[in-house]
Amino acid sequence: MTNPQISVVFSSFNGAGRRLRQMLDSLSAQNFPFEEWEIIAVNNNSSDETQLLLDEYAKKLPMIVVSHMRPGKSGAINAALAIARGDLVVFTDDDIEADVKWLSAIAVCAEANPDFGVFGGRILPNWEHYPQGDPMLNWIPMGSTFAIADEESSGPCDPTKIWGPNTIVRRQLLGSDVRFREDIGPLPGGLFAMGEDTEIVSRLSRRGVKTYRCSEAIVHHWISASSVTETWVQKRGERLGYGMPALFAEDVPKGVRISGVPLRTWVESANWAVRAALLYPLPRSKKRFWAIWKYYYMRGYRAGIRRYAPAKRSSRQLGQEVAR
Repeated sequence: MTNPQISVVFSSFNGAGRRLRQMLDSLSAQNFPFEEWEIIAVNNNSSDETQLLLDEYAKKLPMIVVSHMRPGKSGAINAALAIARGDLVVFTDDDIEADVKWLSAIAVCAEANPDFGVFGGRILPNWEHYPQGDPMLNWIPMGSTFAIADEESSGPCDPTKIWGPNTIVRRQLLGSDVRFREDIGPLPGGLFAMGEDTEIVSRLSRRGVKTYRCSEAIVHHWISASSVTETWVQKRGERLGYGMPALFAEDVPKGVRISGVPLRTWVESANWAVRAALLYPLPRSKKRFWAIWKYYYMRGYRAGIRRYAPAKRSSRQLGQEVAR
């Protein structure tokens, strides 16, 4: 059988109770011939009816369903990559709704730009309840908070501007060894490092792969009402900070460390902690919001340094370990 042109890859953890059916319905409505694409759907250790729902849609979509019991989105996606056959691998999420021309636009864009290896489509918000009149929408970083990329023009772009729900990579560039880092990405509960999509795209970029924005390829990303609160967004900042040392270890400050964290980072953390404490009792404002957001970001950043960018051990310490 001839390989399909596109492989759509996604994982779902307990998606049946959320937006998975709407996502699959939007794939069913694509104007791209079924024989030219496939879906690799991964049930990532779900305890709801996700498997039943995926099996239902596998009867009417060109879809292969994979079960991956170890929790973690990145590991689940890697399991899908092991069997993906498309010339283009499209990474997405189980809570998007795709424009009817989504896949055809991706195919046209990739064919028209053969010198580019990574593509990113537009990601528009699909609000559960639009927060009309809430000034917070003008304060927050929409990209890192809600994975929104609404730039209307197509063309070469920075690799850090390509987001997970609409990321496309030529499969030949992935080969058998370029995979998602499984220590980064969503995990059930607790603190996890965001940025698994940014990390793999940036890694390819450092190898000379060029990135391109295809504005005609559009998905709508679900934003629940419960996530449009200052508390949720600020905690999201903590996850963002936690992932930064994993993505950009070279940017971690050098010099003296205290409890595993550079002194410069402690100073910056203290600065934002004082600002947040002083502004917290005051009415809502952009200044107050950002002070608290940065407080959480720095808290995550410190934890991320300890995990992903620990201080290098001295030759004496290494010698002692060898001796033991």
